[in-house]
Amino acid sequence: SSMALIWLLVVVPYLLAGVVAGRGTKQPKEDTHFPLALDWAMNWGEWGPQAFCPQGTYAYAFELKVESEAAIDDTSMNGIMLYCRAPQDVGHDGVKPKVGTLEFTVTSTVQKWGDWQGKRECPEGFLTGVMMKSEAKQGILDDTAANDLEMQCNWSDFTINGGGNPWGTWSSYTTCPQGWAICGIETKVAAASAMDDTALNNVIMYCCDAAASLNS
Repeated sequence: SSMALIWLLVVVPYLLAGVVAGRGTKQPKEDTHFPLALDWAMNWGEWGPQAFCPQGTYAYAFELKVESEAAIDDTSMNGIMLYCRAPQDVGHDGVKPKVGTLEFTVTSTVQKWGDWQGKRECPEGFLTGVMMKSEAKQGILDDTAANDLEMQCNWSDFTINGGGNPWGTWSSYTTCPQGWAICGIETKVAAASAMDDTALNNVIMYCCDAAASLNS
């Protein structure tokens, strides 16, 4: 009949289009982590391996490996380390993080220059956001690429600085949604060369769903 033909030609394609569009706009519930990408960074080098905190733990502190301003060919940031703990072992409600409790460290690629600058930890909760200071290409002058990192604690206005070098421009902050915390890292690092070394150029942090652990 004519009504059946209208149904086949108009209504069915409309319904199918709605199903396809809806599937593409909703994040699947089975996703366990997603990346935080920076809007400003340099891109020399290769991406290293993804490294994640053990299941049920999340990053509450970080540490930078930095070559000092005194170096002739200054590579500045060479590595980033995350410190991971379970929710019951981090600071909360005015209580500082536990001392001497179990924690884990994770890194992606780390270059050979510089020194670790000491652990920077959230007084409460976990790391939940990141921005990085990077210097643009310097032409015949010394390139440094990534210089410093700043991270947000516990979805708040409280931030901690990594103690890197002063050159460059900050990216925007990129943050995990409420209930998700940083749990992994991947760094883009340039190999050693005979010319101008830059070491660490870019970083992707990963957010994991921490809501179940925080409420347990």
